[in-house]
Amino acid sequence: MTGPQPTRPGLAFEAAGTCLLVSAIALEITDGPLLPELVLSLAGVASYAVAAPLNSSGGRILLAVAAALALLVAVACLVRITQQPLLNGLHVLPLLLVVYAASMRRSTKQRQRLLHRERVRARHDGEERERRRWARELHDDTLQELGAVQVVLSAAAADGRSEPMRSAIEQARGLVGNQITSLRHLIVDLRPAVLDELGLGPALQALCRRTAETFGVRVDLQMPWADGNVGDLLSPEVQAHAYRIVQEALTNAVKHGDPSRITVGMKSDSSSVTLTVADNGRGMPQSPNSGRRPALRSATPPSLALQGVGLSAMHERAELIDAQLKVRSVPGAGTTVTLQVPVIGKGNRRTEP
Repeated sequence: MTGPQPTRPGLAFEAAGTCLLVSAIALEITDGPLLPELVLSLAGVASYAVAAPLNSSGGRILLAVAAALALLVAVACLVRITQQPLLNGLHVLPLLLVVYAASMRRSTKQRQRLLHRERVRARHDGEERERRRWARELHDDTLQELGAVQVVLSAAAADGRSEPMRSAIEQARGLVGNQITSLRHLIVDLRPAVLDELGLGPALQALCRRTAETFGVRVDLQMPWADGNVGDLLSPEVQAHAYRIVQEALTNAVKHGDPSRITVGMKSDSSSVTLTVADNGRGMPQSPNSGRRPALRSATPPSLALQGVGLSAMHERAELIDAQLKVRSVPGAGTTVTLQVPVIGKGNRRTEP
């Protein structure tokens, strides 16, 4: 995260400055005319100064060092042309540029270190949240029903009569069957097999069907038949991140929006795959300074006062696959989450499993 990449004008000015600096140094080595050497070196400084704002922070450090070298040559030429030893004090300027470049490099490294630390902390916090969620699910559902099975069978065994024993066995079979279904849902939530075997489209179909069955909310999937299989457009890692973002959006909608209908859409073209999750729930609360305008959140993560844990995780996943995530919410009129994922070869190769 070192800032924007250099643009074509920036690269052109950088190349021009380098050519001017090399020419000035060549004149200095060959003891050429002083005035052309002075003009070339000053022109090199100017080119580097124009290229610096158009470059990344790491590139600006190198440009500052190159500009300091060109300025050093210019000062040396000026001293020899004017034959004024007092002008030697101008050599302080190149040294100041070098000091500036060194301080900028140090601050850049510190920012990168802090950013890496925050990323690691966020990843560990996410893992801990997931562990707590699975522990709560297993304790509140699986463990308690298995305990009930143990109590029912123990009571029937202590009674010793055949009729209560058969009734207890039937009851225990029902409880075990419920837990098998529950564990299957947990396994699917951990990693749906249909995503690995059939791709993103069928996985979204299964996710919508399971969400409707679990929460009793109407979930419609709008997906053209030709877009049902995007395996050739998105890598498996990108499909997994996109699936998790849709899953998180559905979970947020049913748990916090209280909707009666959710619409999941997927469409693709030659450059991107677009996924949307729209609900007719109560939406997100507005910030105190937002007035009457709808709350709008774009690819830039929202402030800590507004963003939830789920929304933050969605933005992190979108950043990992170079996707654009937009969340538009109108209080009382629902929330719409839009994820635009670039296809293979268009920028989504930078993924983390």
